[in-house]
Amino acid sequence: MNKKKFSTLIILIAVVSFIYSPESHAQEKEAARLEVEADPLAYILNGYSVHVGVTYGKFRSSIGTFGIKQPSFQLDNDAFSVYSSGFDLKTDYLFGKTKGFHAGLQLTYGKDKIGLKGSSDQEDLWGLNIGARGGYRFMFGNAENKYRGLYLNPWAALIYSANAKTISKGKEAYKQSSASIFPAVHVGWRF
Repeated sequence: MNKKKFSTLIILIAVVSFIYSPESHAQEKEAARLEVEADPLAYILNGYSVHVGVTYGKFRSSIGTFGIKQPSFQLDNDAFSVYSSGFDLKTDYLFGKTKGFHAGLQLTYGKDKIGLKGSSDQEDLWGLNIGARGGYRFMFGNAENKYRGLYLNPWAALIYSANAKTISKGKEAYKQSSASIFPAVHVGWRF
């Protein structure tokens, strides 16, 4: 990763952290809650997904890591195989405080490992993406118990990549999309 991209990532993280920090908003005082979650779809797509989040007031911030083998219908050219991995930071406003609708922003720094199917010649493309996201949190715990326990969080994000690239292998070309929709269903546990 070059110095300019790393500096941009650090600045974006700092700005988002400041904007959504508890100190920058008048909020109800309630203890922060830890949450751990994963996306089962990532495991189905030969990948992984682990995220740790904290709720505070009407906000939730999380950091996570992921990897998935992109399904053919998501690819610009199905002659290629793409494995995406990386880490992300997300901050959401919780309209219902803990459960219900949420909307927010996410920053993702990731790598697409791209190559022709059946070939060992692969290329790694790194990039920083930003997205607007929204979803709904189904909490299965009791309100009296601060919704501790199992929850389900289906969500979708509109992701923008400012540095999408095109790679060529022989007569085939693969173009990364500069905008994409990313759906997910996270299953988590609230402590």
